[in-house]
Amino acid sequence: MPTSREGYLWTPAGDTTGLTTEAVVSGTPDSLIRNKYDVVVIGTGFSGLIAVRNLSRNPNLAVLLVEGRDRIGGRTWTAKALGEEFEMGGTWVHWNQPHVYAELHRYGLHSNLKTSAGTLDAKTTIYTAAFSTPNNIEGGDVNSAVQRVADAFFSIDGLSSRDLMPYPHEPFRQPVPWLKYDHLSVKDRLDQLDLPQIDKDLFDAMVSSFGSAPGSDYGFTEALRWSILSEYHGHLLFNTVLEKVEQQNFSVTLTTKNGRQIQASHVISTIPLNCLSDISFTPSLSPLRQEAIKAGHINQGAKIHFKVGQTEPGWFAMASGYGTSPWCFSFSDHNGTAKKDGTYYIGFGYNGHLTDPRASSHIISTFKQHLKPDADVKAYLTHD
Repeated sequence: MPTSREGYLWTPAGDTTGLTTEAVVSGTPDSLIRNKYDVVVIGTGFSGLIAVRNLSRNPNLAVLLVEGRDRIGGRTWTAKALGEEFEMGGTWVHWNQPHVYAELHRYGLHSNLKTSAGTLDAKTTIYTAAFSTPNNIEGGDVNSAVQRVADAFFSIDGLSSRDLMPYPHEPFRQPVPWLKYDHLSVKDRLDQLDLPQIDKDLFDAMVSSFGSAPGSDYGFTEALRWSILSEYHGHLLFNTVLEKVEQQNFSVTLTTKNGRQIQASHVISTIPLNCLSDISFTPSLSPLRQEAIKAGHINQGAKIHFKVGQTEPGWFAMASGYGTSPWCFSFSDHNGTAKKDGTYYIGFGYNGHLTDPRASSHIISTFKQHLKPDADVKAYLTHD
């Protein structure tokens, strides 16, 4: 099975850069790549793959799919290690995601979905307050406290969530009453509520999962990607990092980091927000888009899979983002899919922390200090 240059695995015996994954596929031989195409699609995440699939239905179109990585999938990909499969990016789907669910039904994959209890079936719940140590708390009390805050938090000036954003999949469709409150951070809104501070602290820590930030800031997918890609019949170019996108009259010129130029009549960009600042666009993007690019995506936190020696029932732990913890939250995922083999955790870090996957001592020690003191870490893996 092929190996991506991405990903990192640590064990006491040593570390490995690059993880085994079926997301690495063969591109079109360089000798067949043309100088000009009708359409070039940038990015092989789900949006890019769906775009080229739909374009390839027209046999008269010459289409090129360009990807800077050595694999498909964007941030959502599955790696194989330690005898298990790990979702390195996205993991969970729900029928509240209509576009994703439509694709699952299209390829008959919805029947393969596995229900996950996630954090809802935790036998133990742990909370680390700011500048404190982990403490066991009653899970039912946490859920009740968070629900009380949520009921008040999402009801503002007598408006429910549905009133505030009546068209959640078209947020700017009129009416847009939520715009009046868009300047508020999570913490701003919490400060407006006359509720016990501990309840608000628990809610703040819980919603840090939205963006890997405190409230003041803010293997299944493999089959779906392959199914979408199988319907595309155009050219595919990997390891191609773009430097410039220049539009003149009715033609667009793409220039790569190594100086290669490709022309297209049309370009569809699915470049991730946090990568757009690396590319020069002519003419310049709109001021609003430039502002969004400068701000970047709020969620830049680490996602780290752990394997530990002990076999444990489900647990969930979270830490305040206003203290010294680099960790947002973590929970037990399973005890091995093929056999009982210790316990597998998933941990999420706050933005700007845990940025060096090779810092094993720091990663393990802070995880034990702020979330799970008894964790007997045997291995971990992560990616950029």
